[in-house]
Amino acid sequence: MQTGSAFPPLILAACPQCPLWHRLGWAGNIVLLGAVIVLVVLVFQRPSQTRQTARVPPAAQRNDSCEINQNTAPYHRTLEDFRSCLKRNLCEVENSSAGGSGCKLCPRHWAPHRDKCYWLSQESKYWSRGRDDCSRRGAHLLVIQDREELEFIQNITRNQNEVWIGLNITSPGRKWTWVDGSSLNQTLFTVSGPAEENSCAAVKTNRIKSESCNTDYKWICQKEAVLI
Repeated sequence: MQTGSAFPPLILAACPQCPLWHRLGWAGNIVLLGAVIVLVVLVFQRPSQTRQTARVPPAAQRNDSCEINQNTAPYHRTLEDFRSCLKRNLCEVENSSAGGSGCKLCPRHWAPHRDKCYWLSQESKYWSRGRDDCSRRGAHLLVIQDREELEFIQNITRNQNEVWIGLNITSPGRKWTWVDGSSLNQTLFTVSGPAEENSCAAVKTNRIKSESCNTDYKWICQKEAVLI
């Protein structure tokens, strides 16, 4: 008695007795497998194409972008290009010399005057709180250097109540001293009111007044403009 194999040979290519839907099913599987292979190839190619796009110099992608690209030029060269771009976009013609020496800029909401920037607070606090706020902004309370600057400050505070400046009485000696450590030039202006301990100076229109440092007033911060 001949014993048959438990697993008869599987012949797919020549299967005349297989139903038609079997043959169509295998053909569909082959097409599906080919589609999967194509998708895998596309997925692995995509990062390479993305890296190529990222290497395109910024100038080729946009015209007025001020960017530093260390991959396309020496670092000192890209910094100079960046500075030149800022000068073209930010410096007004009347503020730059014919040689393109640049200009001095102030932060947003700061008023420029000569080589300095000025910021007037919108809230009122003690003199010491105003001093600390200016320090957080990388500045200091106003230090008036000359009469022209005094006139500028009087102009921008014309419609304000008293505004703190960086002048107070220090002991010993009870002398009016600026926050930068310099003494008040009495020929520039005098402070009306008592020069007592805990006295600070505030500007009011065309007067500089002595007030208690614990009074709530607005204040003026001052810092150097940035040259580009």
